[in-house]
Amino acid sequence: MMDFIDLLLSVAATANIALDQTQAVLLSRHVEIMLEWNSRMNLTRITTPEEVIVKHLLDSIAPARCLPASGRALDVGAGAGFPGIPLKIVRPDLDMLLLESTRKKVTFLNAAAAALQLPGLSALHESWQDFRKRKENVGTFQLIVMRAIKPEPEHISRLASTLLAPGGFFARWEALDAESPKKALHKTKKHHRLDVEFYGEFAYSLPGLDRPRVVRLWQKPGAGGSPGPEGLAQL
Repeated sequence: MMDFIDLLLSVAATANIALDQTQAVLLSRHVEIMLEWNSRMNLTRITTPEEVIVKHLLDSIAPARCLPASGRALDVGAGAGFPGIPLKIVRPDLDMLLLESTRKKVTFLNAAAAALQLPGLSALHESWQDFRKRKENVGTFQLIVMRAIKPEPEHISRLASTLLAPGGFFARWEALDAESPKKALHKTKKHHRLDVEFYGEFAYSLPGLDRPRVVRLWQKPGAGGSPGPEGLAQL
């Protein structure tokens, strides 16, 4: 894996993403476990080293600079662990829960968490619809992340509105040509009472990809810290 680690550090530097050796080793270990399990279950179709680095690892951690660095965090539909595990690696003060509705993927996530031995990293087999109904989860998360999942109004009106703590953020990885967040929010408000507000977006480019990427953020008003302002466009 040393060749992979060296390549990861090199590509990350090209993308102006700071990684230290320890972080690179942990990220590489996550990928190693994923590829081992991928031979017997469909975790990802992206398997070449360069694509894994850019499309999985760097895409997961590039927006970290505009997200909360600590507190209780939830990765909804965690799948192969992106972005939750890489975010946990570069932001160790996050208490990251990987929520996944497919049991075999949760088995993989638990194996990865055990191998990485990171305090505050765990996985749970449950749908977000059921998870949000449990009283002990309401209003307790400083960060909710969602990647590679088709945006739905309920992600804002029911998921984020219910689970975020005051001042907490919901971050959704989206295509730049996706529907305007203000337009989507307006449509959602017609049918749902909202307890979150659109906060802004973080656009970034990755090596070898022609189209920029974007993470859009919603915040639940109230006390709490804000993400760092670097690169964040408040709209």
